[in-house]
Amino acid sequence: MKTQLFLIIILFGSIGHSQTPEPPDGYKWVVNEKFTDEFNGVDLDSTKWYDRSPYWVNGRPPATFREYSVSVGGGNLKIKNSVLEGDSIYNIAGGAVASVAKDAHYGYYEARIKASGISMSSTFWMKNKRMTEGCITEQQELDIVEIVGQQKRAGDFRETMKSNAHFIDTPCDGKENYISAPGPGAKIVPPSNEAYHVYGCWWVDAKTLHFYLDGTYVYTIHPSTAVREDPFYRPMYMHLVTETYNWEDPPTPEELADDSKNTTYYDWVRSYTLKAME
Repeated sequence: MKTQLFLIIILFGSIGHSQTPEPPDGYKWVVNEKFTDEFNGVDLDSTKWYDRSPYWVNGRPPATFREYSVSVGGGNLKIKNSVLEGDSIYNIAGGAVASVAKDAHYGYYEARIKASGISMSSTFWMKNKRMTEGCITEQQELDIVEIVGQQKRAGDFRETMKSNAHFIDTPCDGKENYISAPGPGAKIVPPSNEAYHVYGCWWVDAKTLHFYLDGTYVYTIHPSTAVREDPFYRPMYMHLVTETYNWEDPPTPEELADDSKNTTYYDWVRSYTLKAME
């Protein structure tokens, strides 16, 4: 049924708040299968996804990533956060699903997500590995959305869509420059942990990123050109991650044990590239 709905959306436009942007004249959107999944089965498709990211293995304390946190069922990819015992560094088990393919490039990327109701993130983002030229390294990260279903201390990540474009540059002196270009944010109604929402990004070119919430354009980010004129020129892999932050209090064991709030749900991920019309 969900596959049929997906086809209807492609043909006729927005149903359930999903809508690809209007393509440029002479082009059409075509599905990028490597980064598209309806999560209709009972197992994660290992031809498309790792159940524990090989690109970011351990996470940020106090949460790390475990394969057992990740499951597929009921038409969703689910990442269930829980108490982790027996580790000297980490005491929370989250999850980091990563794409097998690493060549996501210019195109449109969207995911329908319902955040957990605890103070851990529910995220949808892309990144590439460090590239070295001589003694200089560089890396790019595209945060389509970072949301937190329960705010205890900092910011408003529950009711505001947060996006960012990071250019990470390490020159020959070894001092890393983390150059960020955050988006202005967009109001999420109902809040991110109370309903599913569609978060999307049209990666137009190396300097232009358009962001969408529930099929509606909300803002544009231009990555910093302080280091190079074409900052987002390299392909990336995709991440679906739950994690803790150093600026937010982590969930309690009682919150992590509450199955009504400890899980992030990804209904689907859909990706498209532009193709010239014949």
